Amino acid sequence: MRILVTGGSGFIGQRVVERLVERDHNVVVMSRRPQIFLDAPEKVETVSGDIREFSDVMKTVSDSGIDRIIHVAYTLTAEGEANPLLALQVNCLGTCNVFEAARLYGIKRVIFCSSIAAYAPTEYYGERAVTEDEDLMKPVSIYGATKVLNEFMASRFEARYGTEICSLRISGVYGTGREERGVTAWTSQIVSGAVRERPVFVRLRSTQRACFIYVDDVAEQVVRLAFLDRPNFRIYNSGGYTATPKDFTNILKKYYPNVDVTFDEDAPLWPYPPEVDGTKLEKDIGFKIRDPEDGLLEQVNQERARLEMRPLQRIA
Repeated sequence: MRILVTGGSGFIGQRVVERLVERDHNVVVMSRRPQIFLDAPEKVETVSGDIREFSDVMKTVSDSGIDRIIHVAYTLTAEGEANPLLALQVNCLGTCNVFEAARLYGIKRVIFCSSIAAYAPTEYYGERAVTEDEDLMKPVSIYGATKVLNEFMASRFEARYGTEICSLRISGVYGTGREERGVTAWTSQIVSGAVRERPVFVRLRSTQRACFIYVDDVAEQVVRLAFLDRPNFRIYNSGGYTATPKDFTNILKKYYPNVDVTFDEDAPLWPYPPEVDGTKLEKDIGFKIRDPEDGLLEQVNQERARLEMRPLQRIA
C-alpha cells in the first residue's frame, strides 16, 4: 500500500514513516524540506512540495498512486502566534487542500493530526478528564483554533462527500528530536542536561500539570488508526499521562541524582486540559501507551548513544 505522509521529515512524521516501512508499506514523504531515509530508500520516496499549493498536493497524490494519507504537516503554536498569516495558510488552506485531493482521488482514509489545544482551558472542565464528546471547544491559541476548524471541515467532507477522515487529538508530545521547537522542548533539554551534566533552566512552573505522550507512541497510534478496519469514531483523543516538570525531573534523579534543573515559578500557566481520556482509542486499536519513566528512559538512552555510552536499565 502507498501512503502519503505530509510533514514526514518532522518530529512525529519521521516516526510515522519508520513504522509504515516496518509494516512493509511504500511511503511518499511530502515536505518543504524533504529528507532521505537512508535505512530504507526503496520504501520511501521523498517529494518536495508545499501543502499551501493545491497543485503540489494534487500532483503528489495523482503521480504516486496514494491509498492513504497521514497529514502531519502543521505550523505550531509559537510560530502561529508570531505569524498568523502563515498559520492560516499552512494549517487551514493546506489541510483543506489535503482533504480536497483525497476527495477527488477517492482516497479511502485520511488521518488528521489534531490536538488537545482544540479544547478550552482547564477551568472550563475542572478536574475531570476531557473526552471526545465535549461540546465546549474554546481554544486560546491560533494553533488550537485552526485544529477546531479543520475538524469541522473534516466532518463536512465526510457528510457531503463520504471522505473518511479520522482526527486524532494529540496530547503534549515529548521525545528526542524536539530540542528547540514545541511546548515540550524542555523535556529534551533536561535529558541532555542530565546526561551531559549541565544545568538546565526550564521556563515553566515546576508544578505545571499537563498530559504527556511519548512521540513513538503517537506514531504507533496514527499508523494503527490509518489501517483500522472500521473506526468506531471519527475523533479520538491520544490520551496520555498527567505529570509535571517536577515529576519528569524526579524520574531523571533516579538515574542522575545530581541533575540540576531549575524552574520559572512565575511562568504563565498552560491553557491545555491536564487530564485527557484516551480509552476509546486504546480499546479500538489495541495499544497501550508507555508511562513517562519508560518514555524518558528511552530518550535518555538515545542521548547516551550519541555519546557512545552504555544504555541504562529501568530501576524498579
